[in-house]
Amino acid sequence: MKKIFLLAAATLALAACDQNNENPDTTPVAVKISATIGESAVTRASGTSWAKGDQIGISSFVGEALTPFVNLRYTTQEGNGAFTGTPLFFYKPMTLTAYYPFAGEEGKAPGTKGIIAADTKIDKQSAENQPKIDFLWDTRKDKVDFSVSKDTVNFVFSHKMSKLTFTFLKSAATTNNQGVVIAKGVDVGDMISYSIEGLGLVGTFNTATGVCAIDENAEARDTLTVSFPKGTVKNEVAQPSLIVFPQTQPDGGNFTLHITTSETDDDGKTLPDQHYKCVLPFSDNAIKPGCHYQFTIQVTKVGLIVGDITIAKWESAREWSGTATIDGDIFNTGNK
Repeated sequence: MKKIFLLAAATLALAACDQNNENPDTTPVAVKISATIGESAVTRASGTSWAKGDQIGISSFVGEALTPFVNLRYTTQEGNGAFTGTPLFFYKPMTLTAYYPFAGEEGKAPGTKGIIAADTKIDKQSAENQPKIDFLWDTRKDKVDFSVSKDTVNFVFSHKMSKLTFTFLKSAATTNNQGVVIAKGVDVGDMISYSIEGLGLVGTFNTATGVCAIDENAEARDTLTVSFPKGTVKNEVAQPSLIVFPQTQPDGGNFTLHITTSETDDDGKTLPDQHYKCVLPFSDNAIKPGCHYQFTIQVTKVGLIVGDITIAKWESAREWSGTATIDGDIFNTGNK
C-alpha cells in the first residue's frame, strides 16, 4: 500500500495561531496531509508505482463554497510517495477534496468548472499513458477540525474508472461421433487483434465529486481495438489491462468482443483473416466504477460455454470465462 505525505508547515499559520489563540475556531492552523491509495485501489491500473513528478490536486470548501485554496498542486519529486506543495492552513469546519492526476493550474478549478474532458481511445491505453486516465479521488467531508489539535488529514484514494483484462485460451480440434475433424482448433498465437464493440470512449471526470461518466451527447458508441503482431498473444497469459469509463450497455445492444486471427492451412498458406465474437456479460448490464473485470476467453470455431461470474473489488476483480466462436459459417475457407 503506497503512502503519500503532503507536508504543509506554514509559518504564517503558526504565527497567527500564537497571536489569536483566544479564538481557536477562526484561527488559521498549519496542516499536515497524508494520503493512501486504499484497499480498493492498491495500485494504478497500469500496474506502476508512483513516478517522479507525479502530481495531485487539492481543494478546500467551507460549506458549499470554495476557499482560496483551489486546485493546489502537490508533487512527489522523487516518486517515493512524499508529496510537497503550497502550504495549507484552514479555518474549521472544512471539507477537502483531492484527485489524481493534477490538471490545469493552481488557483483555478481544472477543466470546465472542475470537470475534465478525457477519452479512452487506443492511444491512451499504453503503459505510459494509462496513468493519465486512471482517475483517483477522495474527500474528507467536514472532518477537518483543528480545535482539538488534530493537525493531520488522511486521504484514502480510490479508482473511479473501470478496468478490463483479457486472457485467451487456445482450443483443440472438434470431431464428430466418428472421430472425424469437423473444425480445426484455434491457436491464440494467430491472433492479430481484439476489440470491444459498444463502448463509450469519450467522457468526463468531475474533480469535485469523483464521478467519471461517458459523454452521452457524443456520437454513437465506438469500438476499442487492440492490434498487435502475430505471435504476441500467449495461451493462458493475461493481456495488458484496458481502462474504460463506467457505463451502461448501449440501448438495444451489448458489449461485444471481436477477435481476428491470421491462420494458415496444413500447407502453411496464409488464409483470409478469421473473425470470432462473443457477448461480454456484465451484471446490471453495466461496467461499474472501481471494478476490475477479468475475462478468460477460449477461441474456438464451434460451441459456446459460459463459466461462473464473480464480482469483487478492483484488486480482486470480477471474473468471467466463456468462448469466442467463429463469426459466420464455420465451413468458410480454411475452417474445415
